[in-house]
Amino acid sequence: MQQTRPAWLKALAAVLGAAVTAHLAATAIFVGPDNVAKDAWDEPLDSYMEPFFQQNWSLFAPNPIDTEHHLYVRGWYDAERPTEWVDVTELEIQDAITHNLTPSRAGKVTTKLASRIGRQRAKLTNEEQKALEAHYHDDAWDRLEARMLEGDHSPSGRISYVLRYDETITAYATQFAYAWWGEDAGLQYVQFKIVEQDAAPFARRKDDSDRPTRVREFGRRPFVEFDGQDRESFAAAIERFAS
Repeated sequence: MQQTRPAWLKALAAVLGAAVTAHLAATAIFVGPDNVAKDAWDEPLDSYMEPFFQQNWSLFAPNPIDTEHHLYVRGWYDAERPTEWVDVTELEIQDAITHNLTPSRAGKVTTKLASRIGRQRAKLTNEEQKALEAHYHDDAWDRLEARMLEGDHSPSGRISYVLRYDETITAYATQFAYAWWGEDAGLQYVQFKIVEQDAAPFARRKDDSDRPTRVREFGRRPFVEFDGQDRESFAAAIERFAS
């Protein structure tokens, strides 16, 4: 005689099945091309998918990756005196990727950071982008969050995502400042910007003048270090990149 499954088990299976189906449908709409459904559900979709379920299918047609993202860092001795900008992505590329048949993923760290925050920042409102360009010398991310959540704002998940990357890149910039200019250089703040340059059409691939460039600048931030960061190891890596 066949054993009957408990009613609660059937109910649980039905709920889980419905949840998986709904998640797959949301994912398909989110990663698919622009359409009426995507426009109608834009805000709740963004809030649900970002940042944990975010997917990037731009490697494939019809919209393949066609933009280079470089991260630039500089330090500030005070509110008036900055250092020069340093293209940290180029340092990584030249050491870890160029002419290397087996490149290390370490050469893609700043490229990924720059591309991810750049894409999400471009979706923010003008006021939210202005907030990111402003200087914050203390309580930076709490103050940024409070300002960006005022009034009508972008989905909170997107804002949280951008602020998390803002702080993460600031932590990277902090380590870079120690390694590049020295821990005793007297720097008080760091700043970063994202430089995006479109790939030239294949027929004009040798013409750099046909490559539009966009600069997404962020304001000054205080030095920040996360648990587990190793100044000596970071400095050794930067020294190798620069040699």
